[in-house]
Amino acid sequence: MKNIFFDACAIPFYLLTLWTCHVRKLTKGRTNRLFIALACMSLICAIADLWMEFVVNPVPLSREQVILGTVLSFTYKLLRNSSLVVYLIYIFSVTRTEYRLNTLGSQLFIWLPSAVAVGALVQNFFTHNVFVITAEAGYTRGPVLMILYAISYIYALVGTAYCIYCRRYLVGSKWVALISVYVLTFAGVLIQMVKPHYLVEMFSTAVGLMFILLLIMRPEETLDGQGLVRDWNAYQDTLKRTLRSGRHFQIVVVEIVNAAEIRSYLGDKQVDQFFEIPGTFYLILDDAQIDVKTLIPPFNRTIAERMEDYARQGVRFNLEYCLIKCPDDLKDFREIINFGHSFRYLRKPAEVYEAADLIRERNYGPLTNIKEILNRAITEDTLEMYFQPIYDIRTGGFRSAEALARLNDPVYGMVSPALFIPAAERVGMIVALGYRILEAVFSFMAQTDLSALGISRVEINLSVAQCLQRELPERIRELQEKYRIDPRQVNFEVTETLFDNLGGIMDKNLRTLSDMGYTFSLDDYGVGYSNIQRLRALPLDIIKIDKSMVDDMFTMDGEVIIENTVRMMKGIRKELVVEGVETEKEAKACEELSCDYIQGFYYSRPLPAAEFVRFLREHNKAAPPEVGKT
Repeated sequence: MKNIFFDACAIPFYLLTLWTCHVRKLTKGRTNRLFIALACMSLICAIADLWMEFVVNPVPLSREQVILGTVLSFTYKLLRNSSLVVYLIYIFSVTRTEYRLNTLGSQLFIWLPSAVAVGALVQNFFTHNVFVITAEAGYTRGPVLMILYAISYIYALVGTAYCIYCRRYLVGSKWVALISVYVLTFAGVLIQMVKPHYLVEMFSTAVGLMFILLLIMRPEETLDGQGLVRDWNAYQDTLKRTLRSGRHFQIVVVEIVNAAEIRSYLGDKQVDQFFEIPGTFYLILDDAQIDVKTLIPPFNRTIAERMEDYARQGVRFNLEYCLIKCPDDLKDFREIINFGHSFRYLRKPAEVYEAADLIRERNYGPLTNIKEILNRAITEDTLEMYFQPIYDIRTGGFRSAEALARLNDPVYGMVSPALFIPAAERVGMIVALGYRILEAVFSFMAQTDLSALGISRVEINLSVAQCLQRELPERIRELQEKYRIDPRQVNFEVTETLFDNLGGIMDKNLRTLSDMGYTFSLDDYGVGYSNIQRLRALPLDIIKIDKSMVDDMFTMDGEVIIENTVRMMKGIRKELVVEGVETEKEAKACEELSCDYIQGFYYSRPLPAAEFVRFLREHNKAAPPEVGKT
């Protein structure tokens, strides 16, 4: 009797593999099903191989033993041969190159050797030239058995060569796992062919499948915490493999338009399991011809089913779709990733978009290459500072100005601040950009005698992210000393969002800067939730009324709101700047309300530095105020 130890050990390995696939829910999808089929076929082979050893030993055999042994041997050889085909197809599936199997030539190449092996096994019932089991001699090999071995080696060599060819499609550990099955099986077949007494072939295959299970079949690498949605890393990995395969395919970008509102309503912890900020799904369709519109109804139903619990809480998910045809629309990995991130900023009202249309949008280039643009702005001095004069109602001149950054990129030209400022916040570059703006403004102030031009104060915007930096006061102090700036000439503009986060580092930074002599103003008042008690307690000298209040000031409600706003601000001794004034009528209304300053296109648009200086020389006829006085 042969040594059955290895076969006996192989069976628990296969059972453990199948059980793990079940527990980890690796049962859906073509790749998972191929792996399960491979494990099942290998398990049956191991059982048949082990069982046959008990059936055909010792001789002489009964008639029933001869029949059972023949069936077991035939089953083993048939499934063993078929498993090699399944594994080769599995490799094509893992590397996302299965489309190469669609031609007649590739189909013949894959299935013809297997068909020869099956034919050899069928004819063995009549010729007994592959194997024979007799009552007197037990199991005996035939000369044609070597054909089966040769076919096995053909599949092994083809699979190994294809693994080597597809090396660039996979990370190192996954590639090693794929090729290890062939290495181990090759070694097992060789040992069993030379030493038939040792049944090691199925054990070597079991070890190879365990490598695949551990290194390739890893849902925790591709699913979110609840195992419901494949994650961002999985998308990038699949996209890279699909692009490298050279095939034509489609990507559907599914945007949850109201993702931010849903997260705010339900809370981050409740929604993380379904989507990540900003709420985008990516679907890769291997079929380049499928009509995406036919997928929308079933996808909507799937989302509705998964979000049923949230629907009961009154949540509704607004979905928009965008189709990318690869490689016709986009063919570069980074371009596709950037487009997915920029889609929500390019779209116009519609349910289904075509990437080909959005790519022609004016902002497409800047949006999809915003990191590159911002890097140049920070390191290559592509930022330009503009200054918008602010009219002083009391003196009739321009006594302050707001510094506004403009970005003139050498590749994409002028990039709107409405585009690059939010983008800098999204990609984590707003702090570096903010310091670059600060230095540019301080440098201009050092080179220009603003007092002689009638300007007592320049307003500079500070982002929330900047105010959260521990080193902010020290960085500003360094710039102050470098350019010899009087802190009383600088007013920092902040938004209400900053005061939502007030505390700790931010509070300390504001107090330190205030002690250094800098003042603060609250920008865009009227679009947030600040109340009078809160404004009274904050370290603010100036309140800037948002343009939205100006636009409504000639309606009955709007007039009442702005009049009461001015009265309240005067009551708590805050100076008022009205923003967004564009007409003479609006300007006169602000004067009648006894506001302090007016800022808007009616007086001047933001001007480049040289034009700003010429503007002041032309319009500021009155004597300049003292520094720090308004």
